[in-house]
Amino acid sequence: MLRRLKAAQTLDANVDVFKRYLPYHESDHVICQALMLYAGGSCLEDMAMLQQDQALLKILGAERTPDPTTSGDFLRRFVPRGKLESLRAGIDEVQETMWKNPKRWSWSRKRKRKPLAVLHLDGHLEQTSSTREGADFNYKGKWSYSILVASLADGECVGLRLRGGNVRSSDGAAELLDDVLPRLLKQFETVLVLADSDYDRADLRHACEGHGCYFAFVGRETPDRPAIAEQPRMWRSFQTRAKRAAAEREAKPSFKRRKKKRNRRKRRARQRGYKELKLARQAVAETEGPGGTRLIIRRQILDVSKGKSPQREMWKEVRYRYVVTNLPSSWSAEDVIDETYKRCDQENIMAGLHTGIAAWRMPVAQLRGNAAWLEIARLAWNLGKWTAQLALPKEVTRWEWKRFRRAFVDIPAQVIRTARQLRVRVLGTHRYINEFLSAHACLQV
Repeated sequence: MLRRLKAAQTLDANVDVFKRYLPYHESDHVICQALMLYAGGSCLEDMAMLQQDQALLKILGAERTPDPTTSGDFLRRFVPRGKLESLRAGIDEVQETMWKNPKRWSWSRKRKRKPLAVLHLDGHLEQTSSTREGADFNYKGKWSYSILVASLADGECVGLRLRGGNVRSSDGAAELLDDVLPRLLKQFETVLVLADSDYDRADLRHACEGHGCYFAFVGRETPDRPAIAEQPRMWRSFQTRAKRAAAEREAKPSFKRRKKKRNRRKRRARQRGYKELKLARQAVAETEGPGGTRLIIRRQILDVSKGKSPQREMWKEVRYRYVVTNLPSSWSAEDVIDETYKRCDQENIMAGLHTGIAAWRMPVAQLRGNAAWLEIARLAWNLGKWTAQLALPKEVTRWEWKRFRRAFVDIPAQVIRTARQLRVRVLGTHRYINEFLSAHACLQV
């Protein structure tokens, strides 16, 4: 994959942190650290795993790989201004090369640009040690970093920004959009930006509109919005995507209802008189939002009960949820709500960045050095997604990293070097051997 994308040449052309090459280039460090994370390493000390693996060195065509201490020194070289930006530009260029690959897309090659990209924005707080530069106390009082994550709906990560913990999740998101949206618009006709209520800000709306892109943000609870929601208007009944899908399954002649297991949690809560909320029905309406946008209002009517039987109190409660968007009228209010809440899947992406490739480990004390580590982790993360998109079955893009590694990375094999060839003998009883061999044939340079 890296050879196919010419990653080494691209990184060497963009990144310049060494005055002399004895013997490693910048691309050697970046690719080795990315492969270490890709193979399951979690810290710089795991670079020794690559050094001692003779079979892996033969496959890479290398005599040796950087030492862990040398790798830490490499990250610290990004402290001067401009160095981190050059690394980010190099990885972005590798990603754009991947986007131009026609095998990534299932439709015709004649299309100049793909119709729509869905971009998700979210933040993550990661507690760290007291020696880390640039960290700060978050709202929980923990010394931490705040990471801003921008990813596509297919799981590909397009941007990571490292900040101190004492910031809002949405701080700096407008600047990130100014970097990411022009890159996406080269390959897509338009972009839809999705985010939670903290991103319902004027600067983010202006950033999206300035690039000609759409946005759909979960609306925050401002003081005037409850009064707007309570005004008389045409309410339409609304059901979530999950309920509509369940109704379609039940309508099929072959459907058989499964017996549900006893809900012991609910039974114990009622015995102790805890407050219980049950969604009775929902309705949706639309009005004008800030700056000429559309404000989608979802009204939820809840059945609330509290106390022990038989004197259990019961009443109804009304709650409102909002979505602020500039999507055209061809998108109904129901379509906007369905698309907006698909962004919840980004929580799985951030969990994978934490447990799958150890992106949040922050191995050095310098802020910009840790930001460089995040960019390398982004490359490692995307390698798995690109491999799945180009050469593996479609469902592999949804797999967790643990399953992906066991299927296509941690494969028992014998590496044999002859006079003119390098042969890799793979165990034929492996469960995914056919998919592995077809992917290898597809990705050959």
